[in-house]
Amino acid sequence: MDKRALVIRLSSLGDVVLTSCLIEPLIKRGFKVSLLTLYPNGEVFYYDERVNLIQVSKKELFSKKILSSIKGYDLYVDLQKNPKTIALRLLLGGKWKVIKKHSIRRRLAIRFKLFRKSYSVLEAYLKTIGEREGRLNLGVDKELLEKFKNLVGGDYICIAPGARYYKKRYPYFNEVCKELSSMGYKVVLVGSEEDNCSCDKSLNLCGKVSLRELPALIAGAKLLVGNDSAPVHIARAVGTKVVQIFGATHPTLGFGVSSSEGEVLIKGLDCQPCDLHGKGSCKRGDLACLEIEPKEVIKACIRLLPS
Repeated sequence: MDKRALVIRLSSLGDVVLTSCLIEPLIKRGFKVSLLTLYPNGEVFYYDERVNLIQVSKKELFSKKILSSIKGYDLYVDLQKNPKTIALRLLLGGKWKVIKKHSIRRRLAIRFKLFRKSYSVLEAYLKTIGEREGRLNLGVDKELLEKFKNLVGGDYICIAPGARYYKKRYPYFNEVCKELSSMGYKVVLVGSEEDNCSCDKSLNLCGKVSLRELPALIAGAKLLVGNDSAPVHIARAVGTKVVQIFGATHPTLGFGVSSSEGEVLIKGLDCQPCDLHGKGSCKRGDLACLEIEPKEVIKACIRLLPS
């Protein structure tokens, strides 16, 4: 009888995508893998046949039905480490592996440059189960992949203009879209309806592609350009190169792409990062962290695009 492992990550979408690095290592150890997360973030795993997806609402997480369905796993992997998952540990029992989040060091990095060290959430996830190496890997539906290639036509680049907080949103995507279009690429805007922005010379699919479909759309692209946001991590997980632009946050918090996945653009100001998630207002008042010339973004794109 196969062993069963339950990976738990309740928020946010980018964090949930990063859990994909554990699928293959756990399978190689003989586990059938399930993922417990909040709806709708798990939808990105909808077409991944390697994972049994368990999506719940916040209200039903501790219902008898859900607790009964997730009891008795051979291994629980807690990548959340908060009061809710502590409660689950007490209620479910069993063998647990719990992430070390480096929370104190990351918070100190907001105030003191000394603590702005290299750190990767992906590596932290892997270390939770005793692995040193691994990669993000989301299953992609082949029919959807062909659908989007036919819809867009030709080589295309995805632009992900959105981010949850305004201090993370690069303001010059319109100029980037125009330049990429002049280079002969189709430009496709991706993200939620709230991520919508005005970019000339582009096909705007923000809010028109579901989370189930988004991995396939991004997988068909030659490149994705985005902020410190979930579409960047989806691109990493489907093997699409990334230009990642940092504003109020910083790679020291753990979400920067590696050199094999793409390129990070960051001003490196003394005030970066100013918040763990990019919340609040700019203390300088000028959002200087986002003043990266569009030509620098284009240069990064050229370095990563196939010649």
